[in-house]
This record gives sequence, C-alpha cells and structure tokens, in this order.
Amino acid sequence: MRKRAASGPGSAPPATRQRMIEATMRLLQRDGYAATSWRGVVEEAGTPWGSAYHHFPGGKEQLAAAAVQLGSDLVVAGLEQCLEQSQTVGDGVRLWFSMAAKNLKQSRYRGGCPIATVALETAPQSTALAAVCGASFKQWETVLAARLRAAGLPGGRAVDLATLVVANLEGSLILARVRQSIEPVALAGETMGRLIDAEVAGSRAPSA
Repeated sequence: MRKRAASGPGSAPPATRQRMIEATMRLLQRDGYAATSWRGVVEEAGTPWGSAYHHFPGGKEQLAAAAVQLGSDLVVAGLEQCLEQSQTVGDGVRLWFSMAAKNLKQSRYRGGCPIATVALETAPQSTALAAVCGASFKQWETVLAARLRAAGLPGGRAVDLATLVVANLEGSLILARVRQSIEPVALAGETMGRLIDAEVAGSRAPSA
C-alpha cells in the first residue's frame, strides 16, 4: 500500500501523486514510454510542475514503474471479476478477452495493454521496468493458474495454460491495434476458452 505524502503549508495535495500515476498509465498505453514526457504527464494530470520531482525523485523511470504497477493491478482486478462472474474458467477467459477488446475499441485502437507497450520499449535496457513488467505478467499467470488448478488441472499444465492465455491476449491486442479490428482478440479469446474447456473436461473424465 502506497503512503501519501503528508500535507501541510506549501505541500502538494495528497491526491497529486496518484493523479500523476494514473495520467502516466494512460499516456504509456497510448503513446509509449519514449513519447511520455514530464510535461505531458503534468498536463494530463493537471498537477503543478514542481510536483513531478517532489513525488518521484527517481525520475521518469520511477514514475513509469508505478504506472505499470497500477495498470497491472487494474488488469488483475478485471481478470478476477471475469472469473468470479463466470461459471467456468473458460468462460471467464472469454469474458476477459472480450473486456480487453471493448476497451481497445473504445480507445479508438490507441490504448493497448498497459504493460506490453512499456515492456517492448524498455526491456532489457531498464532493469527496473523490465522487472515490474515481468512481475505483472507473472501475477496474471498466477491468478489464472490457481483457477485452473481449482478446476482440476495438474499444477504444471495449469501454469502452461495460464502462460498461453496471457501470450495470446498480448499478441491478439497487438494485431487488433494494427488492423484496427477487435477480431483477433475475439478469435484468441474463443480459442483459449475452448482449449481450457476441453482440458478441464479431460481432467475430469474417468480413467480407462
């Protein structure tokens, strides 16, 4: 849990840091890491110029890492919501892909994955950003793998399938953004949903 800066005479409002993180997350999704500047963040967040280095003395890399973490947390919350309101893991994955496709379309194909845009630009040059991006993807896989194990799949296979789901989501979002169509995401979501359905059913079938 992040601590907010203490307020006092002449200090920035407590919400300033969070607004900057949220603004950076949006800019990273839309424009990427290199094109996201301090000035752009300040303008997007509507915060004072001096608040940038006050809240992020580690510079742009520190701010971007916080924004990536926020984006990942939101993705995990969405994934867990999809799984909770679906009767099967396969349906939960279908819904997760559908939500991602909807968000991409609403952004006019400018807002992709909040993690992939940074990972593609900065790994392996920035070890800090590579680490937070890697941990983000791993967290998604861990959530999925836990649900797949609970559905009856062996641990190793559950991890493999979770990795495939995340890989297909990321790849399909890139194709969708390039093609200006959500069709690749819809296809990938349905394909992964069917694969999961089949594997879960197979794990429950009686042995010969």
